[in-house]
Amino acid sequence: MPLPPFPDGRPHPGLASSDRAGLDRRDFLLRGAAGLAGAAGLAAGGWPLRALAQQAAPLTFAFWPWGSEIVQQGAARFTQESGVPVNLSPIPGDYAAVLETQLAAKAPLDLFYAQRGQASRWYAAGWIRPIDDMPGLADIQKQMFPGIVEDARATDGCYLGLTYYNGGPYALFRNEKMLGEAGFGGTANAADYPQDWATVEKQAREIKKKGLAQHPMLMPWYNAWTGLPWALIAQCFAEGERFVDGELRATFGPDTPLVKVLSDWKRWWDDELVQRAVLTWSGTETSSSWMKGQHAFHLNIDYYSFNYNDPAKSQIAAYSSYNPVVPGATHDTVLVGHALLCMSTRKRSDAEQAALWELVKYFGYRDRAGQLTTHKNWIAKANLEVPFPELYRDADSRAAIMKWMYPAYKEQVYQWLFEGREKAVAANILKAPWYQEWDTGMHEMIAQDMLIKGTRTPVQVATELRARWDGLYKKYAKILKRS
Repeated sequence: MPLPPFPDGRPHPGLASSDRAGLDRRDFLLRGAAGLAGAAGLAAGGWPLRALAQQAAPLTFAFWPWGSEIVQQGAARFTQESGVPVNLSPIPGDYAAVLETQLAAKAPLDLFYAQRGQASRWYAAGWIRPIDDMPGLADIQKQMFPGIVEDARATDGCYLGLTYYNGGPYALFRNEKMLGEAGFGGTANAADYPQDWATVEKQAREIKKKGLAQHPMLMPWYNAWTGLPWALIAQCFAEGERFVDGELRATFGPDTPLVKVLSDWKRWWDDELVQRAVLTWSGTETSSSWMKGQHAFHLNIDYYSFNYNDPAKSQIAAYSSYNPVVPGATHDTVLVGHALLCMSTRKRSDAEQAALWELVKYFGYRDRAGQLTTHKNWIAKANLEVPFPELYRDADSRAAIMKWMYPAYKEQVYQWLFEGREKAVAANILKAPWYQEWDTGMHEMIAQDMLIKGTRTPVQVATELRARWDGLYKKYAKILKRS
């Protein structure tokens, strides 16, 4: 059966061609007025969108306010060049909760940020308009990292939006000053570094024994959904754990790599290789502890080098480096913090839809001059992973990232950073509409029952988490089978 229409009456992109006649006029308008002229973007001599500007109402863009200056500057340029006004709606504090309330209330939003897990939930609720029918999408995707393209796909095959940035993958940061004092300093040879967590643990124990650090390992188990849950996914993927298959059926359990990771965590906790206070910290407090030079190893999102290697912020700016790989059986890296630029499903005229797609591309692809300007700005600000590998060969972007690399082996560390990003894969577990519901219970069980209280073993935790996932899958399976 064909998929039902979305809340705005728009046919689902999965409909058969015979059911898509209503899209013909809009598709013609979009392609004629706002399509890409090849990979270089629209010609600088004129922007066809201007012909539609008088027909388009102002567009509203909701975003979390970090890096507001980049958003403000981009919106101002877009309006100046296109003639289409953009109303910016920054949402400080609990962005996800506030935005979800607005979406449920059918607030007049056109464009908004959504982290991958949030996007799954909001798409299932009918609040995100996929972009499959937008002109030029295939050309855009050809220029992106394949993993990021795949990660933007919903379980029904539809694409949820273009990429603002990806908050991942994770990397193992190294305090080369402390490691050097312990006899474990880095070299230019990737093979000289720890390839598994057993080696990291062995070195950490030696460092603790020598009195160089009370807690040699700083794990990002801080008290937020971006803390312990993301750390678990990242470390599990590096051990070969995928959690779920393409249909979101669980593949994890008491006999998969999840148990190894949980067992490692429990041992590190019991032996105080990890600072126990981290479970109550924020992400800022966790990063601050690393920048004080109190630890030897630190797992975190790789872009944090923009803080860790900044002498104005960090006491170990000259010594913070990356391990060449995330330790584990497979060294796989994963996209956990994929932030998407998503369209709402509210009703828009053809002219407004055309203008909105251009706005999405302005922030998620190229500007009027065919430049990846917004993405270059995010690189320059904070080494954020952007979806276009060409920027890692761009002289300005490369120079911006290079200033945050470990000085002794800049070229090698830059290459390790790029390789980790290039191979990062989608985390299908985040595509489940019920992921956030499962995530909350998982976080509590690991932090409280397994680590603090010790009332559940790693095997028991894995068994219970599997049972909870199976129960949620059964409960919400109908969401995956729109018919």
